[in-house]
Amino acid sequence: MIKQNKIELASRRNILDGFLVTRIPWYGNLEQTGFLGRLFDLSSLPSTDGRYKTAAEDIYKHTYLNFDWPDEWVFTDSRFNLLHISDQQFLDFLCLTIHPTVRDSEDQVVTLLEIYNNNLAKYKIEIVAISEIAGKPIYGIKDILNEIPVRVEGEKQSRLALIIGCSNYSHGGFLANPINDANLMESKLISLDFEVVKVLDPTLRNIKISMDDFGERLKGFDIGLFYFAGHGVQVKGLNYLVPVDAEIRSENMVEYDCVEAARVLACMEGSNSKVNIVILDACRDNPFERSWGRGLGQRGLTTMNAPKGSLIAYSTSPGKTASDGDGDNGLYTQSLLKHIATKDTTVMSMFQRVRMDVIAKSNNEQVPWESTSLTDDFYFNS
Repeated sequence: MIKQNKIELASRRNILDGFLVTRIPWYGNLEQTGFLGRLFDLSSLPSTDGRYKTAAEDIYKHTYLNFDWPDEWVFTDSRFNLLHISDQQFLDFLCLTIHPTVRDSEDQVVTLLEIYNNNLAKYKIEIVAISEIAGKPIYGIKDILNEIPVRVEGEKQSRLALIIGCSNYSHGGFLANPINDANLMESKLISLDFEVVKVLDPTLRNIKISMDDFGERLKGFDIGLFYFAGHGVQVKGLNYLVPVDAEIRSENMVEYDCVEAARVLACMEGSNSKVNIVILDACRDNPFERSWGRGLGQRGLTTMNAPKGSLIAYSTSPGKTASDGDGDNGLYTQSLLKHIATKDTTVMSMFQRVRMDVIAKSNNEQVPWESTSLTDDFYFNS
């Protein structure tokens, strides 16, 4: 195995300087919080900005919302300490920069690999392809002295999640919590060995592409999970997820401006993954409802049939609406985050705990619901 702290400071600087010289972003196609969240628990690290409590909050603010930090900020940030952390952590960082879920440019991968291996050769360390996903290589470390391939921590991942959060609706008002919900769900699922694709405030086109891509990628995984926080509506017995660019002037426009929730179920079922879980925190009050002249009996979402091996979880019971919450998270997702990592608890027992929690906190006004056709027990944390 690779000994700790074998890679000298000068070599680490040379490698990190390679990003500046080539102008290749170290975080690839991900947001910087999404990238770092795969290696570090951002919710437990402090903020360097007095306005925020955690690293997750200040990094998201300065690298995504304002974009006022230069990319190289992470190289000298004491919270991550890339110049001085253990060799294994440093190499995990490098391998993640060329992981296919992070970077799809083959030219950039080739360039970075050359920089890495040129600087690591003196230590008899080499970054090599050790497996693949969807035909694309996954990289790990080989200690040339012992010729033992060392798999990067977490590369035995067999769980994939797509997270979508919609807050900033162009025509449907602003929802305070879905973005927060999506960010925290990402961190939680990563800690439970999920690879996570997160999409924030997507348009109709973005949602459809994300779902279809998710279905294709899921073919290489055992467990699939889809989570949506935002507006959802039911029309004529069908459930629709509302993208941020929707302008729904009548019920007849819903099928053109929104995405039927069953679309993601079809994508997941077609992947042949063993267990598929769909979580819909999408039963908030419909902002378009007043102009439609519809009755209260059609509010919220309706139940959907769960294909074999799947579970569909709703934030409230059929035909009802859910609270967006008074704090930073929706009431349902807040309870889900509290219970999802409970050790040695089946998924059904976990959702029962969530239901009891939400019922108590809402004074019986909100009752979460599930429909399932799971054939085996599944544990988020066993």
